Amino acid sequence: MNTNTKRLLCTLAGTAALLTAAGSDDGSRIEIDLGKRGAEIPASLYGVFFEEITGSGDGGLYAEMIRNRGFELTLETVNVKTRQFQWSTSFNIAFNRNKVLALSHNQESIVNVISYNNAYITKIGKPMGMLYGYIYEGTYKYDDFDNVDGKWVLKADIPDNGTGRSGVQPGDARFRDINGDGTVNADDCTIIGRGQPLHTGGFNNTFEFFGFDLNVFFQWNYGNDILNAARTQFVRGKSEVGYNRWKEYCGRWTPENPMSDIPRVGGWGSSQYSTFEVEDGSFLRLKNLSLGYTLPSKITKKFFVQKLRVYFSAQNLVTWSNYSGYDPEVSTKNTALTPGYDWSAYPRSRVYNFGINVVF
Repeated sequence: MNTNTKRLLCTLAGTAALLTAAGSDDGSRIEIDLGKRGAEIPASLYGVFFEEITGSGDGGLYAEMIRNRGFELTLETVNVKTRQFQWSTSFNIAFNRNKVLALSHNQESIVNVISYNNAYITKIGKPMGMLYGYIYEGTYKYDDFDNVDGKWVLKADIPDNGTGRSGVQPGDARFRDINGDGTVNADDCTIIGRGQPLHTGGFNNTFEFFGFDLNVFFQWNYGNDILNAARTQFVRGKSEVGYNRWKEYCGRWTPENPMSDIPRVGGWGSSQYSTFEVEDGSFLRLKNLSLGYTLPSKITKKFFVQKLRVYFSAQNLVTWSNYSGYDPEVSTKNTALTPGYDWSAYPRSRVYNFGINVVF
């Protein structure tokens, strides 16, 4: 492309830049918008509040200072522009990083409890919304036990899962004993995932051709984890009857399937969340699709109509993700402290629309 003009605009603060290159022969045009953000702000501006689990509601604990930094890039191009055909593209990607700098009451960290279990942690020097719990290590196998008088007894050098050594059986859930004291408890909880994505973005293409117009918009998240809490109930082996189970549960540990890492019936070990419930929340979604046709004005003018356009549009058509739940874009607790918590949330609806736009 032959470029006749180039211009570079920068803000006085040096935090953003717009680069435009335009060509005269085919109408091609490129615009690049760079943005840099950075601030250290009181966490109260986020609406972040920690309440002690005492039942009284007093003695609030706060994140007093959070550093927030980010970078955003927007690229807009007119790829082709002729009398009959035009194709334009818009691309956006945003990176955001936050770090907890200070907590009230000289706290080093504050654990956020959901459904009586540790779930997230806010810790000085770490981002908000870090998932917190046990590291899941599969199931106990027969080799972890001695057979004493026909009973399975956990070997002395094998840690229990927090239910007591005498209660552990082959096929039970096994968690990592981080501090090496021979039993798994709250002292073995650790950071097991990040609720905030590394970057988010969107990609939009618009086509116009002989009265037809087509718009295709994709969006994505990358690098965040989801705490799929429903897996505790429907996959990890809780013994209650009357519950449906997910198909994955068919592959649970049984004497006939002793190498499975899905716990046996009743062998879930603990209600504490673990990496068993943590999944990759990255996704790419075809968010919007629209197709329209505008009748030629020489036809519409016969009916005293300036413009008539018929169209079809759809939302949330396809999502590509490795997440096993209904929708990777989920947060049933919906706070900055507990991002990506999924307790059987309804997925986003797939929406279809047909319409006519008329201008008289």
